[in-house]
Amino acid sequence: MLLPIIKGLATYLPGLYRFARHNTGGTNSARYCYSVWLRHLINTRNVNGGKPPEVVAEIGPGDSLGIGLAALVSGAEKYFAFDVLEYADNKRNLLILEEIITLFRETTAIPAEIEFPRLKPPLDSYAFPSQILPPEELERLLAPERLDAIRSALLNLNKPRPPIDAEPRSRGSAAAAAAATGLFEIRYVVPWSDPHEIAEATVDLIYSQAAMEHVEDAKGTYAAAYKWLKPGGTMSNQVDLSSHGISKEWNGHWAYSDFMWRVIKGRRPYLLNRLPYSTHTALIKKAGFVILRNLPFKNTSGMDRASLADCFSGLTDEDLSTSGFFIQAGKP
Repeated sequence: MLLPIIKGLATYLPGLYRFARHNTGGTNSARYCYSVWLRHLINTRNVNGGKPPEVVAEIGPGDSLGIGLAALVSGAEKYFAFDVLEYADNKRNLLILEEIITLFRETTAIPAEIEFPRLKPPLDSYAFPSQILPPEELERLLAPERLDAIRSALLNLNKPRPPIDAEPRSRGSAAAAAAATGLFEIRYVVPWSDPHEIAEATVDLIYSQAAMEHVEDAKGTYAAAYKWLKPGGTMSNQVDLSSHGISKEWNGHWAYSDFMWRVIKGRRPYLLNRLPYSTHTALIKKAGFVILRNLPFKNTSGMDRASLADCFSGLTDEDLSTSGFFIQAGKP
């Protein structure tokens, strides 16, 4: 138990935390981003049907904007990304974009758990989702003019958009769509704290992958997500409730008192919010969402109830054995 405490105290040494800060892992791989996005896309299609979302928002993109770029390649037109620290840079983003384009062009099977053992949720099939992206639609999406427009939006990240032509565009013509000024928009907001960054009721899909367990203000974030979504929109979150290596047991982070946890966190802007499964689901419902799918992942190999800190003595048996969950919620 001493090592995480020492690491937390070390963050108070001038310059040490900045020097030792690591990337988040995961989204520095195009195949990982491709796999994550298609999991969210397929599962969202399963719960609400309809066409792929046009406006998406991501909480905690991490090392790159790759998941959102995969969303743009597969049909989205606007992508908003919110993070606490700026991990993603455009040099990496551009490289990952090109790799993602190749994965879609080759209708690559979705990378499964054998390649990314910790990646969830599992799928019934890892074949390319041609039922969502049939050949004729994929041809439209991968038209050179459209891909160039995505590259241009990425190169002009966060720059003001030029006025959009008032003439309606035909979604059936890739060239016409790509030629529309300002068709694509990518915004990367760091650090994020203002829920008004997105206008209310303008987003089709909000998603996160192993991010909501790090968000300090989970209640406020779920409430903001509800406001951002259009009626009929979906929030899709994969949440990892494990200790993220802070303890030997997957649930060992619940053995620390609130005071000791503050010491372990130190000056880091985020670590883990330590919220259990039941609290996340309660906050989602309180924000106004309707739960569409809730898939908990069980792990009974962790520490027992006797090892819990007093502040976690009220955990239910379900919370104590739930190491993560995949949840999709809709806005009525």
